[in-house]
Amino acid sequence: LIASIMAGAAASLVLVPMESVRIRMVTDPEFEGVSLAGGLGKLVEEAGLARTLTVGLGAMFAKQIPYTFGKQVSFDVVAKALYRILNAPRSATATLAESLSKSVSPEFVKWAVSVLSAMIASVMACLLSQPGDVILTETYKGGDSDCEVEIDPKKIGCVLPAERSLGEVSRSIYARSGDRGGIAFDI
Repeated sequence: LIASIMAGAAASLVLVPMESVRIRMVTDPEFEGVSLAGGLGKLVEEAGLARTLTVGLGAMFAKQIPYTFGKQVSFDVVAKALYRILNAPRSATATLAESLSKSVSPEFVKWAVSVLSAMIASVMACLLSQPGDVILTETYKGGDSDCEVEIDPKKIGCVLPAERSLGEVSRSIYARSGDRGGIAFDI
């Protein structure tokens, strides 16, 4: 658990400037067609190096830590549960894994457990990181956002208006499921 939280925090430190450029490339016409390096240079010119490396760090933590935690922990839990089911005695003489080994190879069973675990982990990661992704997008969106950006580093980086509906907050779960599923299977 702690390792996944630390991994998510470390990834956040690396991702902050890149995510800032990515979101501005999508939401700001001035960043359209700009490369990552060009976008980073443009952000440094606009806000300075320290601000470019740290703006939205709280929002990135809100997205990346639950994503990494959800992915790693749910994969481990699901894989262990599947192996426990496979190794549970089904009859006096054989477990399900032993019965399956007569018709499929042990490598296939390992592959199937990995694929099923990855599928479930990608959905869990998507669901757990969605609220943080909305906050992150609103934080980096720029001037036309309905988000109040907080400069105070103790705050998460973005305060969404209270009237935002649950539907608006979760509107991109379907799209992100495909994105994260593709990552799980290196598609």
